[in-house]
Amino acid sequence: MKRNLPKISKTIDEKDIFWCLEENYNSLSIEWFVIVDKWMVNSYTVFKDHEKYLILIHLVKKTFDFYARNFIKLSWEQFFSLKKIELGKFNIINVSKELKISRETTRRKIGELEKDEIIKKTKSGVVVQTAFFNNTFNQSNKEFLRLICVFASKFSSILNENRILKEKIKSDLIEKSVADNFTYAWKVFFEMQIPYLIDWRSFFGDLETWHIWATTFVNQNYEIQKYFKFKNLKIKNKKDFFEAHSKIKDKIGINAMSISNITGIPRATVVRKLNKLIKNNHLVIDDKKLYYPNTKYYGETSVIKLTTQTIHRLSAFLDKILNLTISSK
Repeated sequence: MKRNLPKISKTIDEKDIFWCLEENYNSLSIEWFVIVDKWMVNSYTVFKDHEKYLILIHLVKKTFDFYARNFIKLSWEQFFSLKKIELGKFNIINVSKELKISRETTRRKIGELEKDEIIKKTKSGVVVQTAFFNNTFNQSNKEFLRLICVFASKFSSILNENRILKEKIKSDLIEKSVADNFTYAWKVFFEMQIPYLIDWRSFFGDLETWHIWATTFVNQNYEIQKYFKFKNLKIKNKKDFFEAHSKIKDKIGINAMSISNITGIPRATVVRKLNKLIKNNHLVIDDKKLYYPNTKYYGETSVIKLTTQTIHRLSAFLDKILNLTISSK
């Protein structure tokens, strides 16, 4: 039987994707920050513990890596029909080093995962019960994937406008491609997301602190985007984005209760982390007790470097997902 091979000429180059992301950073930031926020809320909701969830997805990714090395791709339905996911053997010291989490914390959180029977030791190794995935976040997982596919589709329009892609790719086609190749697509996503989380965790000290800071940043960006639109300002690339944020004098903050409601993090913890962020000059508080990012530090080399690394990883992810969809047509 004749097989229709994908045309190499139709594939997209990762360098072109990176260029488009940088040059259209402002407009894309709106949807991308929503995706980041959705991930953080979903991941925190599972255990009320970001680090524990990070450890779990790190272990699951190793299984997806094994699948990919052995040319195995499970669809959404195939994956969630499994009774268990084999994780194989792992070393706590290695997990600690790879995630940059202390050995003691790693051991304790893996112990909690075992106690709650999320992961279970068997004669053949360690397994995750798929009932956990189905019962805990299957629906929110679908919604999150849909957000990513809509974002990828919008970005394909930008690629088309810049004559890098011949036509826009509809979000439902991307969603079908991701669902048909679920374990591969999720592996590719984890390759982007896990280092991203590790970087910001290292910068802020813990993921809860970053989650809280990011919430103030998303709120600030939402308000500033309205200002850009009202003033008819044409802000496009990454450099202009950060410069514009740092020059706007009228800040729109958010209070501690709202941050707690949005993130799901207890108010007492939010207040404690907010005080830490103010002490480290990452946040500012006004007379109304509203918090907003200290834009004075947007130009920091470390912040720009982390943002650029994020764009590189997002480029690699979009490259694989869009080209997967193109080759699946």
